[in-house]
Amino acid sequence: MADDDAGVRRAVGLPAPDLDLVEYVVITLGGLSGAVTVARALKELVEASRLRILDLVAVVTDAEGHYTSIEPESVPGLAALHGVDGEVGGLLSEDDIALACGALKPSTSALILVVEDRWAQLLSDAAREGGGRIVGGERIPRHRIAQSLRAAGYRTADVYQEGV
Repeated sequence: MADDDAGVRRAVGLPAPDLDLVEYVVITLGGLSGAVTVARALKELVEASRLRILDLVAVVTDAEGHYTSIEPESVPGLAALHGVDGEVGGLLSEDDIALACGALKPSTSALILVVEDRWAQLLSDAAREGGGRIVGGERIPRHRIAQSLRAAGYRTADVYQEGV
Protein backbone atom coordinates (compact mmCIF):
# COMPACT_ATOMS: atom_id res chain seq x y z
CA MET A 1 0.00 0.00 0.00
CA ALA A 2 1.16 3.53 -0.73
CA ASP A 3 2.08 5.76 2.18
CA ASP A 4 -0.77 7.91 3.43
CA ASP A 5 -0.36 11.10 5.45
CA ALA A 6 -3.01 10.75 8.17
CA GLY A 7 -2.32 14.33 9.26
CA VAL A 8 -3.48 15.62 5.88
CA ARG A 9 -6.66 13.55 6.05
CA ARG A 10 -7.42 14.75 9.59
CA ALA A 11 -6.77 18.32 8.52
CA VAL A 12 -9.55 18.13 5.94
CA GLY A 13 -11.98 16.66 8.48
CA LEU A 14 -11.86 13.02 7.48
CA PRO A 15 -11.68 10.56 10.38
CA ALA A 16 -8.92 7.99 10.21
CA PRO A 17 -10.20 4.56 9.18
CA ASP A 18 -10.25 1.70 11.69
CA LEU A 19 -7.14 -0.13 10.50
CA ASP A 20 -8.57 -3.49 11.65
CA LEU A 21 -11.45 -3.12 9.18
CA VAL A 22 -9.64 -2.26 5.93
CA GLU A 23 -9.57 -4.74 3.07
CA TYR A 24 -9.13 -4.75 -0.67
CA VAL A 25 -11.75 -6.06 -3.06
CA VAL A 26 -11.34 -6.87 -6.74
CA ILE A 27 -14.55 -6.95 -8.79
CA THR A 28 -14.38 -8.21 -12.36
CA LEU A 29 -16.82 -6.80 -14.89
CA GLY A 30 -17.99 -7.68 -18.39
CA GLY A 31 -16.59 -4.27 -19.40
CA LEU A 32 -16.25 -0.94 -17.63
CA SER A 33 -19.79 -0.07 -18.71
CA GLY A 34 -20.84 -2.76 -16.21
CA ALA A 35 -19.54 -0.50 -13.45
CA VAL A 36 -22.90 1.32 -13.41
CA THR A 37 -24.61 -1.30 -11.25
CA VAL A 38 -21.57 -1.70 -9.01
CA ALA A 39 -21.36 2.08 -8.53
CA ARG A 40 -25.03 2.20 -7.49
CA ALA A 41 -24.46 -0.60 -4.98
CA LEU A 42 -21.33 1.08 -3.60
CA LYS A 43 -23.19 4.38 -3.25
CA GLU A 44 -25.96 2.63 -1.31
CA LEU A 45 -23.43 0.89 0.98
CA VAL A 46 -21.59 4.16 1.66
CA GLU A 47 -24.81 6.09 2.32
CA ALA A 48 -25.94 3.35 4.73
CA SER A 49 -22.56 3.64 6.56
CA ARG A 50 -21.84 -0.03 5.87
CA LEU A 51 -18.76 0.69 3.77
CA ARG A 52 -16.26 3.49 3.33
CA ILE A 53 -14.33 3.68 0.07
CA LEU A 54 -10.70 4.59 0.74
CA ASP A 55 -9.34 4.03 -2.75
CA LEU A 56 -10.71 2.90 -6.09
CA VAL A 57 -9.16 2.31 -9.49
CA ALA A 58 -10.55 0.76 -12.65
CA VAL A 59 -8.32 -1.53 -14.70
CA VAL A 60 -8.46 -3.18 -18.09
CA THR A 61 -6.16 -6.02 -19.09
CA ASP A 62 -5.33 -6.76 -22.71
CA ALA A 63 -5.01 -10.16 -24.44
CA GLU A 64 -1.43 -10.53 -23.14
CA GLY A 65 -2.45 -9.66 -19.57
CA HIS A 66 -0.89 -6.17 -19.52
CA TYR A 67 -3.04 -3.72 -17.62
CA THR A 68 -4.04 -0.10 -17.90
CA SER A 69 -5.30 1.67 -14.79
CA ILE A 70 -7.99 4.29 -15.14
CA GLU A 71 -8.94 6.87 -12.54
CA PRO A 72 -12.57 6.53 -11.38
CA GLU A 73 -13.59 10.01 -12.56
CA SER A 74 -12.66 8.94 -16.11
CA VAL A 75 -15.08 5.99 -16.06
CA PRO A 76 -18.62 7.05 -17.07
CA GLY A 77 -20.07 3.96 -15.37
CA LEU A 78 -18.88 5.25 -12.00
CA ALA A 79 -20.77 8.56 -12.27
CA ALA A 80 -23.11 7.48 -9.43
CA LEU A 81 -20.14 7.81 -7.07
CA HIS A 82 -19.65 11.51 -7.81
CA GLY A 83 -20.73 13.37 -4.70
CA VAL A 84 -20.53 10.32 -2.43
CA ASP A 85 -18.92 11.19 0.90
CA GLY A 86 -15.31 10.16 1.22
CA GLU A 87 -11.86 10.77 -0.13
CA VAL A 88 -10.65 8.33 -2.76
CA GLY A 89 -7.02 7.88 -3.64
CA GLY A 90 -3.49 7.48 -2.51
CA LEU A 91 -3.59 4.07 -0.86
CA LEU A 92 -3.14 1.73 -3.84
CA SER A 93 0.39 1.79 -5.21
CA GLU A 94 1.36 0.73 -8.73
CA ASP A 95 2.75 -2.47 -7.18
CA ASP A 96 -0.61 -3.17 -5.50
CA ILE A 97 -2.43 -2.66 -8.79
CA ALA A 98 0.04 -4.86 -10.69
CA LEU A 99 -0.31 -7.62 -8.08
CA ALA A 100 -4.11 -7.55 -8.27
CA CYS A 101 -4.04 -7.50 -12.08
CA GLY A 102 -1.70 -10.48 -12.10
CA ALA A 103 -4.58 -12.59 -10.80
CA LEU A 104 -6.97 -11.42 -13.55
CA LYS A 105 -7.57 -13.27 -16.79
CA PRO A 106 -6.44 -11.50 -19.97
CA SER A 107 -8.98 -9.15 -21.57
CA THR A 108 -10.69 -8.40 -18.25
CA SER A 109 -12.14 -5.21 -16.82
CA ALA A 110 -12.17 -4.80 -13.07
CA LEU A 111 -12.48 -2.41 -10.16
CA ILE A 112 -9.91 -2.56 -7.38
CA LEU A 113 -11.11 -1.04 -4.12
CA VAL A 114 -9.69 -0.44 -0.69
CA VAL A 115 -12.60 -0.22 1.71
CA GLU A 116 -13.26 0.09 5.40
CA ASP A 117 -15.90 -2.41 6.49
CA ARG A 118 -17.94 0.04 8.56
CA TRP A 119 -20.55 -2.64 9.26
CA ALA A 120 -17.97 -4.36 11.52
CA GLN A 121 -17.19 -1.29 13.66
CA LEU A 122 -19.26 -2.56 16.60
CA LEU A 123 -17.44 -5.89 16.47
CA SER A 124 -14.03 -4.17 16.27
CA ASP A 125 -14.84 -1.90 19.20
CA ALA A 126 -16.07 -4.87 21.27
CA ALA A 127 -12.89 -6.84 20.55
CA ARG A 128 -10.72 -3.90 21.69
CA GLU A 129 -12.85 -3.43 24.79
CA GLY A 130 -12.21 -7.09 25.61
CA GLY A 131 -8.45 -6.61 25.20
CA GLY A 132 -8.20 -7.95 21.65
CA ARG A 133 -8.74 -6.89 18.09
CA ILE A 134 -9.72 -8.23 14.69
CA VAL A 135 -6.49 -9.64 13.25
CA GLY A 136 -7.51 -11.22 9.96
CA GLY A 137 -10.05 -12.64 7.63
CA GLU A 138 -10.25 -13.96 4.13
CA ARG A 139 -12.88 -14.60 1.53
CA ILE A 140 -13.39 -18.30 0.96
CA PRO A 141 -13.31 -19.24 -2.74
CA ARG A 142 -16.79 -19.96 -4.06
CA HIS A 143 -15.88 -23.42 -5.37
CA ARG A 144 -14.84 -24.52 -1.85
CA ILE A 145 -18.10 -23.29 -0.34
CA ALA A 146 -20.11 -25.01 -3.11
CA GLN A 147 -18.24 -28.29 -2.44
CA SER A 148 -18.90 -28.01 1.29
CA LEU A 149 -22.57 -27.26 0.79
CA ARG A 150 -22.99 -30.23 -1.55
CA ALA A 151 -21.15 -32.44 0.98
CA ALA A 152 -23.55 -31.17 3.67
CA GLY A 153 -26.51 -32.40 1.64
CA TYR A 154 -27.64 -29.33 -0.26
CA ARG A 155 -29.02 -30.14 -3.68
CA THR A 156 -26.90 -28.98 -6.60
CA ALA A 157 -29.70 -26.60 -7.67
CA ASP A 158 -29.52 -24.92 -4.25
CA VAL A 159 -25.84 -24.13 -4.65
CA TYR A 160 -25.21 -21.12 -6.87
CA GLN A 161 -22.59 -22.38 -9.30
CA GLU A 162 -22.07 -19.72 -11.94
CA GLY A 163 -18.37 -19.36 -12.62
CA VAL A 164 -17.40 -22.50 -10.67
